[in-house]
Amino acid sequence: MKKAKNRTTATIVVMTILAIIILLFYYYWSNRTTPLEDASGDNLTEVEKLINKDLELYYPETPREVVKLFSSMIKNLYDNPKDEEVEALAIKIRELYDEEFLASNPQEVYLQNLYTDIAAWKEKDRRITNYLLVNEDLEKESEIEGVKYSVNYVSFTIQENGKFTETWKILLRQGEDKNWKILGWQVAE
Repeated sequence: MKKAKNRTTATIVVMTILAIIILLFYYYWSNRTTPLEDASGDNLTEVEKLINKDLELYYPETPREVVKLFSSMIKNLYDNPKDEEVEALAIKIRELYDEEFLASNPQEVYLQNLYTDIAAWKEKDRRITNYLLVNEDLEKESEIEGVKYSVNYVSFTIQENGKFTETWKILLRQGEDKNWKILGWQVAE
């Protein structure tokens, strides 16, 4: 009878120790994985994701994809970003620009004009709420003296005393590295 009681006590002690080990392991594992989730990028804002996008490794392959990325960046610039995000996003956008366009728009002048423009938008309580790439049927590609060009359109929905849309005509040129770069844009009529 004493042996049976000792076995029962020993079994209870072993089961208790195993339960404690399992609980400690669970506690350790649940706290260990929390920092890994934060590093995955799931908690980043859209602006932070755009700023952190590695365009050297993951440059858009088609003119339409370049315009889509550009439009997303413009939307976020004109949709009340944090002040510290404006310059970082503006510099990231410049990675989509053609060398000729960059040469005629030095970074300091570009940033100064952008800050002035954003301030004017804030003063008018104006912001871009959405964008939409216009039909692929309107996109045009051509080749002049061995250089490929593309014209794409994007419509921005702008909120200012109601909503209205503004369509931009964007000109792109394919460089020697086969990447499509933005040469410029204008508001389409």
